[in-house]
Amino acid sequence: MPVQIQCAAVVIRNDALDRCLAGGAEEFGEIVPSSLAYSDGVLSQASFMSQVDAEQFSKSLELRGLSRRSGEPDFVMVHEKDQSIEPQCDWLVLFEFERRLIATMVGNESRKVIAPASEHDPDSMKHFTQEEVEKYLEFVERKGSIDTYRHKETGELVYHARHTETDEEIYNRVSGFVWKHHRVPGAGPVAEQLNEAFVKAIDELQGVAARNPESAKAATTLGAAWFAIDRADRARDSLERAHELNPQNSGILKELGSVVLSQNDFQSAVKFGQMAVALEPDNIDLLGNLAVGQLLAGEQSKALQTIEHALQLNSTDEVNQNVARIINDVVHNNRPLPESLIEMMKPWKPTTLWGRFRKRFK
Repeated sequence: MPVQIQCAAVVIRNDALDRCLAGGAEEFGEIVPSSLAYSDGVLSQASFMSQVDAEQFSKSLELRGLSRRSGEPDFVMVHEKDQSIEPQCDWLVLFEFERRLIATMVGNESRKVIAPASEHDPDSMKHFTQEEVEKYLEFVERKGSIDTYRHKETGELVYHARHTETDEEIYNRVSGFVWKHHRVPGAGPVAEQLNEAFVKAIDELQGVAARNPESAKAATTLGAAWFAIDRADRARDSLERAHELNPQNSGILKELGSVVLSQNDFQSAVKFGQMAVALEPDNIDLLGNLAVGQLLAGEQSKALQTIEHALQLNSTDEVNQNVARIINDVVHNNRPLPESLIEMMKPWKPTTLWGRFRKRFK
């Protein structure tokens, strides 16, 4: 029997479902995340308000072994607005009946339509292409699975039901959490009670990064998340990948510098610091970070030159003032060379033993 199509619908041959599902086409309703799903003897369909949800369901069918390749697809996508079929196939026919779009198998003589029980009002449903959304609608909010838009010209609110988050939405949600708890240089990992939330964030970011392998921002935020839970090795891998994708981004190099300092890899800290400063020569934060790396790497004279240059650019920066004091103390043998960033950041109080040591070698 013919089936009604609404919005974006996935239409599948039942013989394909019988081949790929343990329970055959009768199991179809159990795998569909939509209430607008039903079957006749030869076809099954699931309609979605959102193209994103329809595409997500299509991908799940492909994972089950169904094909939508051109030629002889097991299933196709049908769009109510323009009555298009993707990909084209020779087994599906579309027609209109009482202002409904109906799909049926070629050769099916039945005219009994399987459709929702509620009364159909095609005027209650508005269709917008992505181009029309960008041109005419502005996003207001998202609550649960409902997106609210406002028409820019009429002020009318438009509601859009969607269950699947886009990668951009996942990234924006998760990255807000990661950067809120950003681990700064010299600080320890995040509080233990945040570990579970970070593990979940990392899992979602890994999915985004895998689906968008050329996204430097996903790789950067993933690196920051790994660093937050003290996995400097994984953080470094992600951030080095981000740098490969976007070598002109000094912020990525700054994050890399923080990670390698925690690993006491001071030569790499100098290398990344120099690369960052080459991109932004007058950035006093980057100059201060470079000076720290140079000091810990044993390059005291270079560290002094770097921090003096930073203070010439801005003499009131308190962080760089503190870095300058530490460097001067080391250069003038008023304190020993710190062995780590954490040791460097601790308040230095000369001991009697250190005073005797200094006196002996003056």
